[in-house]
Amino acid sequence: MSTGGGSQDGEDLWATVARAADDLYALRDTYFPSNPLDKISKLQTQSDLSLSLLDSIPIGAENQAKLVEESIQHAKNAISLDVKDGYSWYNLGNAFLTSFFMTGAWDHSKLLQALKAYQNAEKDEGMKSNPDLYFNSATVNKYLENYERALSGFEAAALKDPSLNATEEVQKMVNLLDKLENLLRGQARAKRLASMASSLAAVNWSVLMIVHHLHLYYLVCDSNQICFVLSVYGISNDAIKEGDQLTLLEPHYHFVDFAWKEKLLNHVMHKY
Repeated sequence: MSTGGGSQDGEDLWATVARAADDLYALRDTYFPSNPLDKISKLQTQSDLSLSLLDSIPIGAENQAKLVEESIQHAKNAISLDVKDGYSWYNLGNAFLTSFFMTGAWDHSKLLQALKAYQNAEKDEGMKSNPDLYFNSATVNKYLENYERALSGFEAAALKDPSLNATEEVQKMVNLLDKLENLLRGQARAKRLASMASSLAAVNWSVLMIVHHLHLYYLVCDSNQICFVLSVYGISNDAIKEGDQLTLLEPHYHFVDFAWKEKLLNHVMHKY
């Protein structure tokens, strides 16, 4: 924690939150009453306690980003003591994922670091029963647009803990990919495609349609009437409109091509 007045209080709060979180996981993994409703009630009570303790810290912190960076360092220190400790790797992954969201959800290096930490956590047999590990790892893969891995991860999380919304995440992702696939097929036959493409320079793209999801997806075409899906992070909803012409400098692109539950999902994704 930062030095100066109140530092000890901050450390005590973090220690209390850590204990509350440990108690929550222990309750989930070891408490199996005859009436399942009793477990749900106790989990809710413990969860509310943990969240209220956390709230008492984002309220009091002047620099939340610094706290997240400190949590990353704490997790690294724990790993240095036992490189095989899956729980420490899991905490490191969570810290990097939190940092990704807190810093504007654009720095993919944080996602890659989170994913590596989660992969190391999975090597610990004791962590393979943790549904949150699979859910969080799937979340990272979703933002990295590793859709097949994300779908598999969410399914694994749902099997281990049906109370998570992992099944809903799977359905939303399949619906999104299916919608993008249909749009690509439909626009390839659209009459307006030729007229829009004819006005483009070789280096430009034209926006055909916008899809709102976790971030913004744009269905675009180039001067050769080839359509692509462009996903953009950290941009306001009205910054790019249908009909706009775009010039992309060093875009990253990859193909999405896999089958999921007998549904073929095949299109080109560009990230910018």
